[in-house]
Amino acid sequence: MIEGLPERLAAARAFRPEGFLRLELGAEGIGWIRRDQASRLRAWPEVFAFEKNRISLVAAPEPALSEALANVARALAREGAISGWRGETYAIRAREGAAPAFHIERAATRFFGLTSSAAHLNGYSGEPGRMRILIARRAPGKAIDPGLLDNLVAGGVPSGQDTWQTLLRECGEEARIARAVAEKSRAAGVLQVCREVPEGLHCELLYVHDLELPVGFEPRNADGEVSEFLSLDPVELLQRIGRGEMTVEAGLVAADFALRQGLVRDPDGKIGAAVEACRR
Repeated sequence: MIEGLPERLAAARAFRPEGFLRLELGAEGIGWIRRDQASRLRAWPEVFAFEKNRISLVAAPEPALSEALANVARALAREGAISGWRGETYAIRAREGAAPAFHIERAATRFFGLTSSAAHLNGYSGEPGRMRILIARRAPGKAIDPGLLDNLVAGGVPSGQDTWQTLLRECGEEARIARAVAEKSRAAGVLQVCREVPEGLHCELLYVHDLELPVGFEPRNADGEVSEFLSLDPVELLQRIGRGEMTVEAGLVAADFALRQGLVRDPDGKIGAAVEACRR
């Protein structure tokens, strides 16, 4: 058993609903607002309706709702309630597979507890007994989790792209993986995190992919978002997850990979249970 690993994986589901108000759009729950931050939204009665234990978004066509929420997000950023402005939007859907209900600045998703999507890649080389897993260290200037370890490639899915398009783009930008190689990536399921963070609630669907790379492949970063790459054996990777050196999301994706590849012993089932609790 790797010390601290089950606890670190359990952090992906560290959410106490009683500390939040449900954000709804029509009959669908779409997000969560921290109770101690909810009063900020009373400044926009034309956008938000307050009820006993929930807040409802006023129904409007997507362009109008996107514009209204953009104005709210900018105001909250000026007040310091939203930080790390990215100038990029995420498409938010009331139901999986539905058309976007609105688009919103990605830095605002945690304040509103909205569910976003991301593409993650487990890059590895070698046979199970001699396998090396490539991981990246996030640049110190990143708005979220600066300096922590990450999967070889990982990126949020922006408005106008799907998970596959995002994966291929990020492969080129983050690790200089040629498109012809990146297209050999295999989809390996979806994991979901929902955890409390200082800004509110981080909810994300992680679309997992695996890619076997040639032995000796050396990734190179092109977008400035990675400070270094590491090549780790499975035990060292899991130890780093247990010590909290990886982001919660990357650690979950990497542990899932290790389990699927038979690279980790799990005699009491705690690691598997923590991962399965996040599987979609």
